[in-house]
Amino acid sequence: MKFLVLLYITEVNMLWAAHQVHHSSEDYNLSTALRQSVLQKYFSWVFNLPMALFIPPSVFAVHLQFNLLYQFWIHTEIIGNLGPLELILNTPSHHRVHHGRNHYCIDKNYAGTLIIWDRIFGTFAPENEKVIFGLTHPINAFEPLWVQCHHLLYIWKTFWATPGISNKISVLFKGPGWQPGKPRLGCLEDIPAVCNEKYYLRKWKGKDWVENFNLG
Repeated sequence: MKFLVLLYITEVNMLWAAHQVHHSSEDYNLSTALRQSVLQKYFSWVFNLPMALFIPPSVFAVHLQFNLLYQFWIHTEIIGNLGPLELILNTPSHHRVHHGRNHYCIDKNYAGTLIIWDRIFGTFAPENEKVIFGLTHPINAFEPLWVQCHHLLYIWKTFWATPGISNKISVLFKGPGWQPGKPRLGCLEDIPAVCNEKYYLRKWKGKDWVENFNLG
């Protein structure tokens, strides 16, 4: 079920508006696991609702907590390849790919605990080169309100600027990179080349930082 949740909240623009908060960090450590949207809890329950038909609430509650605990520790760059466990489990290496903005990382490794689902459905990618973390279009900001809401503003502007009712609906329910005449998830070639320098380093070198703190 977690595989489906991550797939939808990553590939549906309206849901990505919430989940992008978690992916916006350009660092990848245990604190990234706690970087969550204030909005996601208001719709994520929908994906769990079908389980209420055949799974006792007590079993679901225990499973949910273990699932969350498992996904916490995989947010790290310290742990490398885990050998045979990489074939079955979602490991730090696999989840680093999910958080990457390199072209080979886009829309990959949705698994929560078992990576076998990505292997089965063709969304698996191994960690082949150094992963650059963050959004494909970095927001270059630390303000919490902007981090939480900027993509909603982007959707609002894109929705009204896009002609045609069907295209407007596609803006909401297709991928974040979708544009009229392009595939559902957009085109990889439209994604900017990644920059290996983190935002706070770019800001440190920037003129605005020098002027604001009278360092130059």
